[in-house]
Amino acid sequence: MKNGLFMEDGKLVYYANDLPKHAGVVQVGEDIYYIGSHGLAVKGRHVVRTAMSNGILKHGTYTFGEDYRLVEGSYIPPEKVRRKSKKKKQGLKKLLKNKKLRIWVPVALLAVFLLSLIAMDESLLHRSPVQNGDVAADPKAPVSSEYRPPISLPTFDEEVLLCSEAAQRVYEGELTMADVYKTGDPYRSLAFQYNLQGQDGLLILSENQKLSGGEEYILPKDNTVLVIDNLKTDTDYYYKVKVGQQDYVGSFHTAKSTRYVYIPGAKNTRDIGGYKTLDGKKVKQGLLIRGTEIDGIESSYILPSSEVENVQNTFSFVYDMDLRSSGLLGDSSAAYRSYLGENVGHEFYGAPQYGQIFNAVFQANLRRIFSALADAEKYPMYLHCTWGRDRTGTIVYLLQGLLNMSEEDMKREFTLSGFLHTDLIEPTYLDAIDAGLQPYDGNTLQEKIVTFLTTVVGVTDEEIASIRRIFLED
Repeated sequence: MKNGLFMEDGKLVYYANDLPKHAGVVQVGEDIYYIGSHGLAVKGRHVVRTAMSNGILKHGTYTFGEDYRLVEGSYIPPEKVRRKSKKKKQGLKKLLKNKKLRIWVPVALLAVFLLSLIAMDESLLHRSPVQNGDVAADPKAPVSSEYRPPISLPTFDEEVLLCSEAAQRVYEGELTMADVYKTGDPYRSLAFQYNLQGQDGLLILSENQKLSGGEEYILPKDNTVLVIDNLKTDTDYYYKVKVGQQDYVGSFHTAKSTRYVYIPGAKNTRDIGGYKTLDGKKVKQGLLIRGTEIDGIESSYILPSSEVENVQNTFSFVYDMDLRSSGLLGDSSAAYRSYLGENVGHEFYGAPQYGQIFNAVFQANLRRIFSALADAEKYPMYLHCTWGRDRTGTIVYLLQGLLNMSEEDMKREFTLSGFLHTDLIEPTYLDAIDAGLQPYDGNTLQEKIVTFLTTVVGVTDEEIASIRRIFLED
């Protein structure tokens, strides 16, 4: 397993637990490096922010040499950073050594000075007392409305983190849920901070560099922060801000982490995508969101009707996989409609949890669940039970095994429901599943899950192939 710095294709890459890691400032022996996006060490002058200094360096600008190591004595306080061009200074010295230029340059400068005085005198005849930020002799004189200070937009020197620091450290394997389960909601939105100096603006945001098909957001002149929810993790985003006739462009990258999402009225909501598989593929984001109920039948989780359109604009759900039993509603269950909208398909599945998957009574329902998961027409999908923990956790555990995710990631994903509940969600909850799978053929947990689903539950090879096509990408 790779841990530390490795030279690959002429680039220095930092690994943690066999994966490239955006680590900020790291110290190896007596040498200090700055590790940026995708685990790549940086060269040249670089701003080290407090959030990524790891207590090794203080906030400021540093120089990293051709060997990527911190150059001794390179620290520049933020307030003293100046960009100077040595080439320009050297070029000026050469010009001054030219005898002819030493004669004609002063003459030319004098001529420019005299012409400017003439132009200034002419302009004074036609100007108002105060223009473009001049200080008026009369302090009560109005300043021209044409003057506008420069607008300000956010700069993204580091990756944007879409979850709490505690949740990120769990994702990185630095902490477990036992350390953080009482730290609150792990979800974080993006705060796009701006100041348009009394003008309205329009933000266009897209994963496409050409901004085609991008989401549009109004930037009201009276506000300074736009909150943007439910961005994808480990993704490049490009944006354009239109203010009057002027366009401002920029980009940022969201950090690699679990993708927690925000659905009003629901809790424990997250995307099962974003993970890497053992065979080097990646689980797509935006296909399956797991969470709590949204109708308040068994608990208090209710999606307000006023928010349905916003949720659908974000996730485009077409199917509501309800792992609860239809017995909750008795004879009226047939008339039930998803709270996600009239055009969203819905079905009760009465899913098993934990060791119940080995009970023949539940296996017909388990068969229906995986048959539905193999139907590409049912995505994007919202998958839930009541709390989004036990039945939902069991189905997602089996699905992730089928997708060949690592056992470590499968178990960690299960424990993340502990951010919602006040009790600790331990991997030991899954012991009954792991023990029950032991008799089945396969050298790994993932292979045993596939054997169980195909030989006992009745999931076909074609359905498993379809599920993998739906979820996996290179």
